[in-house]
Amino acid sequence: LLIAGSAILAMNPAYGDTVRVGVGEEFSSVVSLVEGRLEGEIAEPYRCLFENSGHDVTFRVLPHARLIHELRSGAVDVGLPLVHETSRDEFATLGDPVIESHYLRVSLPGQTLAPEADSANYVYLRGFAGGSILAELDGESFEVSRWEQAIAMLERGRADFLLITEKTFNQLSANNSAGFNVDVIRSLNVSFYVTNRRPALLDTLNAANQSCRQDSRS
Repeated sequence: LLIAGSAILAMNPAYGDTVRVGVGEEFSSVVSLVEGRLEGEIAEPYRCLFENSGHDVTFRVLPHARLIHELRSGAVDVGLPLVHETSRDEFATLGDPVIESHYLRVSLPGQTLAPEADSANYVYLRGFAGGSILAELDGESFEVSRWEQAIAMLERGRADFLLITEKTFNQLSANNSAGFNVDVIRSLNVSFYVTNRRPALLDTLNAANQSCRQDSRS
């Protein structure tokens, strides 16, 4: 019986194979964990690919920096929602696109300072992955953990512009009547990172993602 059981496991490597997924806490406005299930504006395509992966999945909500650290150390197998950052390539690989979105530059009405001015100050939400955009800025930049902090900095003149992803901005600004100037500055593909320790898992999740995307178009 033990031999037979071992054979079953060998033929079905996904059997009992749990995938540990880290979900970025800073993105809770668009995807969060509710009673063990992904919920939110961008949750459905992620739910679909995991449900079609053939793996058991456990989720943990982690601050962005901790998520990247645990992905690097192998404490989690998958991190989401993430976009490509070259610094991560040495320990993880980005999956195929799950969602198309944009980076936005947001300011308050009446802002007259040119975005490219040397003195322009930027604020961004922690977890913002537009590292190349930040590197191009000459002015000072500030990192905050909450949307309300970013808006307060704009209102007080401590920052001139906010950098944020489109999905997050739409969700967080839905109940704000102040009005904003919004410019699209770059398109991006939102996906997931898989630890390089599990290359076969990347192939499995990409295949499941492709199947889900095809079904959504039909």
